[in-house]
Amino acid sequence: MKFPNIPLLVLDTETTGFVPGLHRVIEYACMEIRGGEIVSEFDTLISPEEDEIPPHVQVMTQIRPEDMKGQPAFGEVFETLEKMLKKDLIIVGQNIKYDVSMLKGEGWDLNDYPMIDTAMLASLVFPEIKSYSLGYLSAVLGLSHAPKHRALGDVRATSELLSKCFERLLMLPGKDIETLAGLAGRGPEGYRRFFRSLADASEGSRPRPEWLSLVRRHFLAGKSDRTVTIGQPPPAKVQVTQESLDPAFLPAVIKGAGKNTWVAAKNVDSLIRRLPEDCAFNALPSPDFILSKAASETFLSQDRFTDDEVILAMKLKLFSPKTRADLPLHGEENHIWSAKLAANSESPEYFLVLEAAKTGPVLLSHFELLHLAERPAALPPEGAHLIIDDASMLEDTATQALGWLCLLPTLRAGAEGNPLLTKCADLVELWIEKTRGGLDRRYLAENDLETKEAAGLRSILGEVMDRELKHPARRALDDLMKIMDIKNLGGRICWIEAFIDGSKSIRSVPENVAGLLAEKIYSRFRTTLIVPKSSQENTGLIIPPGQETAVAPPVDFGSPEAEVVFSSQLKINDFIAEPKGKTVFLASSKRTIEDIYIKHAEQAETAGVTLLCQGFSGGQSRMQAEFSVAPAPAIIFITPWIYETFELPSGTLDRLVIQALPFDHPSHAVFNRRSQKFQDPFMEYSVPRLRHRLFRLIRTFCRHAKQGGTVEILDERITTKAYGKELKAYLTSLLPEKRTEAETGKQMPIWGGN
Repeated sequence: MKFPNIPLLVLDTETTGFVPGLHRVIEYACMEIRGGEIVSEFDTLISPEEDEIPPHVQVMTQIRPEDMKGQPAFGEVFETLEKMLKKDLIIVGQNIKYDVSMLKGEGWDLNDYPMIDTAMLASLVFPEIKSYSLGYLSAVLGLSHAPKHRALGDVRATSELLSKCFERLLMLPGKDIETLAGLAGRGPEGYRRFFRSLADASEGSRPRPEWLSLVRRHFLAGKSDRTVTIGQPPPAKVQVTQESLDPAFLPAVIKGAGKNTWVAAKNVDSLIRRLPEDCAFNALPSPDFILSKAASETFLSQDRFTDDEVILAMKLKLFSPKTRADLPLHGEENHIWSAKLAANSESPEYFLVLEAAKTGPVLLSHFELLHLAERPAALPPEGAHLIIDDASMLEDTATQALGWLCLLPTLRAGAEGNPLLTKCADLVELWIEKTRGGLDRRYLAENDLETKEAAGLRSILGEVMDRELKHPARRALDDLMKIMDIKNLGGRICWIEAFIDGSKSIRSVPENVAGLLAEKIYSRFRTTLIVPKSSQENTGLIIPPGQETAVAPPVDFGSPEAEVVFSSQLKINDFIAEPKGKTVFLASSKRTIEDIYIKHAEQAETAGVTLLCQGFSGGQSRMQAEFSVAPAPAIIFITPWIYETFELPSGTLDRLVIQALPFDHPSHAVFNRRSQKFQDPFMEYSVPRLRHRLFRLIRTFCRHAKQGGTVEILDERITTKAYGKELKAYLTSLLPEKRTEAETGKQMPIWGGN
């Protein structure tokens, strides 16, 4: 291993949770590196005293209460730890801010020491990697990670990762290294010293390495000879046509689109990655997906960079991006992009994209279509045919696109280096805290906007908006100004929300999106909505009463080779006991997933079965990456809402299991308010939305499945309730039912046990 010639202390902790001061550090490990050599290692368990170790933490760390007998409390080991942290050391860690915050919660404040985050360095030099979690990096880079699950194992893996990052950086030409060192000179001390040592170790000129081009997106190889042509609707009518479950359907629609056709999809970025290479189109991203050259120049000219900003500045220099997709963004960099780098609807870069889009066919997101409809731009052009795929999602996407949102972390990121905006963000947070009164969600009423605090907030918002804001924090403030205007409460749902990670938002959305869609889209453009099978007559959520419609005959596109099974007698254990192939299991709740993780994760690891659980196996990108490369048998437990956006290679899955019918949660902020408008909220609102969601889940599975894959429904309501029987008939109209022998209900052994 090759390390920079600077004194380093690589450290890691294991903890009972994520909240400093509330949760406890139960293990600490570190490694000192000097002169490019490892000189010492240290590891100790730390008793949480009266606090318990939660069951899921016991599984994750394999640290049990009995292991804590005779172990020192933090106060008893503090002096030893402090002596090892010599004054000249730079602290190194994977997502190091978390460990430092947890140690501060124990009374040991390390914030005066310089730091380096290996997760951020890895995102700079390994742009091709799909996740920057230490576990995934260890797997793909072959890092030594023993003892697994423990702090010392993490320290060893982190030190190897640091070495690999350093070695990759040394592959850069001397000119690039000088550029990075210059940027680091305006950043925190840890990065200044690290990149200075890199410049000292560099051996001069060399060609730019291939890894700098690995971040670029590529189309799927191959061509498609299938084409679907959707004719224009009659004047003044919205045309409705039926969607196919076949993954090739939408690419065929795009391939058959004429020059004056605009195709809107829910997730364009994901769709583009799935399109065959011979599918010609012009993509129209949203402004905030595009890099503003002026904003980038302003950002790069800052006198000082934070620890998150300095790595992002280096990425801008190394990768010369034009869009967000050209950068391997990680962590807080996403907020910085939104606050300081993204283009807006007035940016010249966006106008260039709009100009190119006039040649068509054009592919854009629901969001961007709705944003265009809000602006005076003459796009889509007169006479354009709009084809809106995934129209069953229009209620949700229109709710977001036509909503107003002020997300506090984005405002904070934009306020960096701006005292007035920082003061404004502080006042926003104070008003949120006072207004929500400790509630996680608080709907806003007129009296909330009539207080003197609200008036004071509006005053400073006006002062800030009068200043020139050179980054998209202005958009968040624009939305906040609209929300704080009492005249805008009518016809909208407005609320404050506090999240488990401590972030907060203020949001306002329209109560009725169907009317707005008619006003902004249907009345202006010839529109075709592609809806789930047998939903042509059930579009009241997105087409208002009185709007004329025309039903186009469905395209005969064939059916995927998959089957549906109704297995209400089977339980979770039956699928875990004998895992076959690769399975996505859609659990009824996060609590169910936690129980599964606690009961079965260790046994699965011992048996050589890959078991991934939402909330315990990293974020979505990491779970997708690990599940894609895992050998069978493998099973992943996630919620239905996560699976709708999952990306896996075609031919990955053997089966999809749906534990419970995925109804909307009745307490959801928007669903709760809208359902009150219906005479029979359950049958008129909840069940139609469920039906659409089931179609989308099965369509996603068909995109991921092997031939002959199965969808298994475990919810007994599918056979015992009247609405369930209707849903069963609908599901068997989508996929043929697979007949199986009656389940015995006999308890099956877990992982081969007795």
